[in-house]
Amino acid sequence: MSRTQDPAGAEHDDDRPFPLSGVRVVDFSHVLSGPFCTMLMGDLGAEVIKIERPGVGDENRRMRRYAGRTESDEDYFYPMNRNKKSIEANLKDPADRERILKLIETADVVVENFTPGAMGRLGLDYESLRAINERIIYCSVSGYGQTGPYRDRKAYDSIVQAMAGVMAITGEADGPPLRSGLMFGDLSGALYAFGAILVSLYARERTGKGNYIDLAMADALLSLYSTNAAEYLAIGKAPGRNGSENPGRSPTGSYLCGDGRYIQIMGGSNTLWPRFCAAMELPDLLADPRFETNESRIAHRRALRAMLEPAFRTRPAAEWVERLSEFGLPVAPINTLDDALRDEQYLHRKMDLRLQHPRSGEVRTINNPFRFSSYRSWRSSAPPVLGQHNKDY
Repeated sequence: MSRTQDPAGAEHDDDRPFPLSGVRVVDFSHVLSGPFCTMLMGDLGAEVIKIERPGVGDENRRMRRYAGRTESDEDYFYPMNRNKKSIEANLKDPADRERILKLIETADVVVENFTPGAMGRLGLDYESLRAINERIIYCSVSGYGQTGPYRDRKAYDSIVQAMAGVMAITGEADGPPLRSGLMFGDLSGALYAFGAILVSLYARERTGKGNYIDLAMADALLSLYSTNAAEYLAIGKAPGRNGSENPGRSPTGSYLCGDGRYIQIMGGSNTLWPRFCAAMELPDLLADPRFETNESRIAHRRALRAMLEPAFRTRPAAEWVERLSEFGLPVAPINTLDDALRDEQYLHRKMDLRLQHPRSGEVRTINNPFRFSSYRSWRSSAPPVLGQHNKDY
């Protein structure tokens, strides 16, 4: 099989370069949003040099330790910090600060996610660094951005989810607002920062100019509303909570199967509806005028669900997934994380990444989703021990 057909399968062909080889990133970020962004750059070949407080480091090094682990394990730090180097520096100490400035003279990118204004007080803001490296690309990730009335407010993932309206549309219609299980507030900011940095690197190749990026997590999350906001923006009707259902399609959502497991289905379009009825062996549904069109099925959503629930309980989840898939219908088991990491699709795509750490032994992390034909997609360097690379810089 060719590399183009299966780039993931060819990942360890050493003749392919990394797409960000030669890019040097000085990473002042901590906790989640900034570190996730710089980790992706490290995955793709950038040299990421993480600047940490002497003897303390990123607060995630001591945030949580899981049951049965030792004091040397930094479990909450590992998932966001592979493929990086760590050096310790007191940014208020003149000698350490001078060492960091020398490093920035040779850097391409600086990333920080401190409270707005903090880097300026240290003389490490964009204007100060541009004076010594005019090609620098400088990205500040913060909760609400560097400007605006909320500039100085503290913002964590759940706070940003609340602010951007995400919690208001998450959960069941008759239940309270819920925080999403994934940290979309932090991670949307990280992904937008990653994209903005890559765009700036590309633009610099054409213009020679550096760039300053002011990335607010609250802005990033609000921008993801997309179709969820369309009805409100068009006619003023705000989106509500719909649980696992798609408000614009029916039937959709989660159904309990005969073995006690749930599946998620999407059979709502007028094209899929006849196939869905055939797969379910419920031809009477196709002739029922209440369910003739998607619009009518939405209007009678509860009646349709009441008829489908007992049907789904006649077979185990795996059989329903197989059968509906055979009819070309979108369907998936509602997996736990353990289920997903054991699934043959994710195993084939090499999403369960295992790294050898000098103190913790094997460290498991979730791989990135990039799969390239001409470039390697990830490196396999374990998260660094605090100050591991002090002597290198």
